[in-house]
Amino acid sequence: MKVGEVMTRTIHSVSSGRSVLHASELMERFRIGSLLVVDAGTVTGILTSRDVRTTHPNRIVADAMTADPIGTVEDAFVWDALNLMAENGIERLLVRSKDGSPSGIVTRETLASRIAELTDPMTGLFRSDYLEAIALDLIARGQPFHFLFIDLNDFGVVNKRFGHPVGDDLICGFAGKLKSVFGEEDCLCRYAGDEFAVLSKRPPSFIRDAVGTLADGFSVGPAHVSASVGWLDAGAEPDLGKLTFRELVLRASLMSTERKTGKV
Repeated sequence: MKVGEVMTRTIHSVSSGRSVLHASELMERFRIGSLLVVDAGTVTGILTSRDVRTTHPNRIVADAMTADPIGTVEDAFVWDALNLMAENGIERLLVRSKDGSPSGIVTRETLASRIAELTDPMTGLFRSDYLEAIALDLIARGQPFHFLFIDLNDFGVVNKRFGHPVGDDLICGFAGKLKSVFGEEDCLCRYAGDEFAVLSKRPPSFIRDAVGTLADGFSVGPAHVSASVGWLDAGAEPDLGKLTFRELVLRASLMSTERKTGKV
């Protein structure tokens, strides 16, 4: 899902020389939480409802606004936009079109809500369709990445021996382990059932260590599952642009199976 699909396209603006009181009245009239500050046709800042609340109404907008607002583009993934907000400690982003002109505003609340629709409710990891969208975007742009396919070994035996609630705890625990090994810049996915996938742009040395850590699996009381990890370095593919998501999953999952059967 891209930012352009969820942003607010109606933009209201104010000039930096107007009073904060005037800006507050505009926000109230249009029932919005921010105004772009535009002077002589150029965006010079952004004014939020928080700025208005913390500034005396007789001051001018220039005293309260954030100059040179951080922005993103309509083609950015919602996941990347949310990370950008977290990195900069802000609640909204100015969105620009391909020609650089302002085209909308997107808020953290909106992004968090839409990302929740793309995540697995049990583990909080992304669903496979979002992982596919990111992988295809990187392939189209020729950007190298690593793709891991992870299968928990003998998970069915654990369910039969200890019961499904323990199996669910193992699934959630392994998802937590994935989050502890990787970070917000990586895309973590519960692919299906006891299968997981990771897309990362980190260096090979990090991936190699991560594969070793993940292969140890996870324990809940006496129940333990190890993991077989297939690792495909998409950046090493001679013709990355022709790689499909189906081939990506197929090849990494076959590597995972080979590890499970001891062929590698």
